[in-house]
Amino acid sequence: MTKSFKHLKVEITSGSETNPTTKTVSRYIQVSTYMSTYKQSAVLFTCLSHIKNMFKGVTKGFRYKMHIVKKHFPIEIKINNNERNIEIGRFLGERNIKVVPLLEGVTVSKNEKNVEELYFDGIDIDCVSLTCAHVQQICIINGKDKRKFLDGIYVNEKTTIDK
Repeated sequence: MTKSFKHLKVEITSGSETNPTTKTVSRYIQVSTYMSTYKQSAVLFTCLSHIKNMFKGVTKGFRYKMHIVKKHFPIEIKINNNERNIEIGRFLGERNIKVVPLLEGVTVSKNEKNVEELYFDGIDIDCVSLTCAHVQQICIINGKDKRKFLDGIYVNEKTTIDK
């Protein structure tokens, strides 16, 4: 997994230290900036958060759980893993099929115990969250009272795959 931080004014170095008593090697990443203002130090911490999310994604993986809410009309979900997309049919009684492409590295599966729950898994938190956002945005209801028509697919929980 790679990300480019060339557009940021930060210096990223890696190193290692050896503990002489236990003979163990600990590795670290150092992110620093020079002559920084308040906004540049905020960018520094954003860069650190991205690096932490990369480590967490590679070691544990990210899982977003989406819940299918169908109060008025049934919603049909068809997952095509080989074509890398999800087909949403009969949303609010419509005949057209809405297709959401999966981003690279994201897999979708249905929950075995709960039929109305989808699992989106991946190692890149940006791709997983963006795919869930695309699914949620394609199910937006326009022209109706949003307090009454609650149908849609919503993010229910954000966890890691390996707990």
